Amino acid sequence: MDIDKDYKELTTLIYQDLAWGPLYIKKDGEVIKNADNNAEKYISDSLKILSLKKSDLKGKKIFNIGTGRESRFFAENGADVNHIDIGEESVKQIRSWAKEKNLKVNSDHGDILKKNIGENKYDLIFLSGIYQHISTPAYALVKFINALKKNGLMYMGFYRSGEFKYFIVDSIRHLVDYSMMSEIRDINSILFSFGENDHYQSSRVMDDFFVPKKHNFHPNDVIHDIKLLGAEVFYFDEDFRDYNHEGSDYFSIGGDRIYVKKNSDKISNLEDVKNKLKTLKGKNQIFEIKYKEEIINENIHLIKKIRLLYDTGFVSKHSIACLAIGLYQFTRPFIFEESYYFNESKRMGRHKIVNKYLVNFIKKHSKI
Repeated sequence: MDIDKDYKELTTLIYQDLAWGPLYIKKDGEVIKNADNNAEKYISDSLKILSLKKSDLKGKKIFNIGTGRESRFFAENGADVNHIDIGEESVKQIRSWAKEKNLKVNSDHGDILKKNIGENKYDLIFLSGIYQHISTPAYALVKFINALKKNGLMYMGFYRSGEFKYFIVDSIRHLVDYSMMSEIRDINSILFSFGENDHYQSSRVMDDFFVPKKHNFHPNDVIHDIKLLGAEVFYFDEDFRDYNHEGSDYFSIGGDRIYVKKNSDKISNLEDVKNKLKTLKGKNQIFEIKYKEEIINENIHLIKKIRLLYDTGFVSKHSIACLAIGLYQFTRPFIFEESYYFNESKRMGRHKIVNKYLVNFIKKHSKI
């Protein structure tokens, strides 16, 4: 499969049909246990950092990308919203919703890199879970910052390089292929979501395992590009470590949310800056970070070995599918406190338990 050629189709399939889209269409506004999909809560938390109240949103020009959850929140609070999503169905849904509610949402579908979103136009750009899935993220960042008005604000969450969770996800992505998509979805739903495919945990698996573009960035690179384009970071948690995989918290490292202000009406030309941008692509967490710890490098070796065994017919597709779902439990179980794998990883050490798991897999489930 040509990932670059089929980027739009694959991304649409994942987010519109297999992950998040069906879930939010059915349950938008509801709180799902142990889920971060309550749009009002996380938007309100971000608004506090942006020094904005709900009442401040009235009449504001806001740009948003995604399933439409955030756009609905902003429109309900009086904002004039421009929304883009790569999938047609979510655009149809929000257009219908806005017409029914008589609210200001202009929604269009397509790839952000092929869209003209204007210049010096928006008071706020809100990007949650978007930047890491754009084919060439830095090119989109040029558009975003150009589109902000002078004194305009932007919230941007991104996948943090150096996070244990993404080490596991990149390991899984190295092991699986698209021919396993249906089987992995079925096995995961049977084991962890009561047989339901339109479930929060199923959405996470489909997203993390199969979305065609998944970039992980070090905050230094994101901040570099923001400054290059004439904006400034006014809030960030100052975690600049290259990586940290141990600890008892869900997030093993900080630095994945940045709040931006544009202090001028500067417009950047992509051709002038494209060779200076650092977030053109992210870092693969198993191939592009130099780890000091022997056990991390041993686990990378084991992941590569298992992939080789699969490619040469010594490990079955079914075994790889099960292995991937098991690996995911070390970092993203549906209910953390009830997951034996997750709690053992905290007790024994994350890489130590992963090492045990991979070694046992090769011993018991390969034909060598």
